[in-house]
Amino acid sequence: MKREIDIVIFGAGIAGLWAHHRLRRAGYDVLLLEKDTVGCGQTIASQGIIHSGLKFAIAGKVNNLAKSISAMPLKWRAALKGEGPVDISSANPLAKSQLLLIPQGILGGITKVVTQKILGQGVHELARDEWPEPLQQSGFRGTAVFMDEIVLDMPSVIHAITEPYKTSIRKITQDEADAPMDFLEKHGITAKKILFTSAAGNHPLASQYKQDQGLVTQKRPLLMGMMKPAPYPLYAHLIGKTDKPVATITSHQDKDGALVWYIGGLVAERKKEADPNDVFKAAIKAFKAYLPDVDTSTMQWAVLPVDRAEGKSKTDGWMPDTPTIHHAGDTLYCWPTKMTFAPMLGDMLVDELGKDGISPSGQSADWTFLPEAQFTQTPWDKAQWITRE
Repeated sequence: MKREIDIVIFGAGIAGLWAHHRLRRAGYDVLLLEKDTVGCGQTIASQGIIHSGLKFAIAGKVNNLAKSISAMPLKWRAALKGEGPVDISSANPLAKSQLLLIPQGILGGITKVVTQKILGQGVHELARDEWPEPLQQSGFRGTAVFMDEIVLDMPSVIHAITEPYKTSIRKITQDEADAPMDFLEKHGITAKKILFTSAAGNHPLASQYKQDQGLVTQKRPLLMGMMKPAPYPLYAHLIGKTDKPVATITSHQDKDGALVWYIGGLVAERKKEADPNDVFKAAIKAFKAYLPDVDTSTMQWAVLPVDRAEGKSKTDGWMPDTPTIHHAGDTLYCWPTKMTFAPMLGDMLVDELGKDGISPSGQSADWTFLPEAQFTQTPWDKAQWITRE
């Protein structure tokens, strides 16, 4: 049986999910295929921060990356209100804002950065009596800067973006994912465009099909930290003397109701194979310096290795300031680079289709003969927790 559709997407992370939702909503006939679970990998590993670009402009580095990201919160806020081309109005924000916690003695250039118009409105230093109560009790000594950056509950985002069109999100096996063109041929599926949005899996497939000419990608692995039960909700960047936070903390609940601190930043900037104790020690050191009244002696700890993969942009090189798309005829290999950039990648893909004269067919094929793809689990619900001696 022949099935002629508009678009096939391989990879149900945030890039594939955002593109699938947007294109389906616009009237395109789209099939999204996933070998694992919906929202797995880099997507569920995300801390859910909709960056405004401020942390990338620390120490006066107001660069192309900061400028690109500064436009993203408005697109996400529109989606959360159901007012944009993607509707995630059923998703749950975890926090309406984040904090930059800057220790005494290094405020200097930071004050100049936060006043830069390019970073948007709503960024300001908090008087001490405006600090959230937990921060006042944490022992922190320094400056707290309010950032108008929402933090999203990623499982709810994944559900919100999936549910309206979940009948066209289907499961394939690992073998089928390793030979995607054979899978399409076997089922008589032809599409005007084929999109690969599987992050680390993109480059090997491009090489397999001899479509990798000019393609340059990089991997930047992480070993994210987790701690529970956390003393209170906190959403903050602990700022040091470099352009990367010493630690970035977001707060989440596990399936048993325990509060988890999910820890990124320099604490997590290490090889996936690194000793987990290195992450724990770095986190504890950061807490002692910034939040000295936090008692970590009875905490449980876990790590999450992350295969962060991305393309190379044309301007900032190995710090990509936009999503990247690698063209190979009617096949596109796509990386949003950062979760925040998913709306921008969606815009770029719509532009690509317009340039190629591919209009929505208004059709909706029946894919129920393929297995339904299941939702992924959160890192803290899958983690192996340990108590340090």
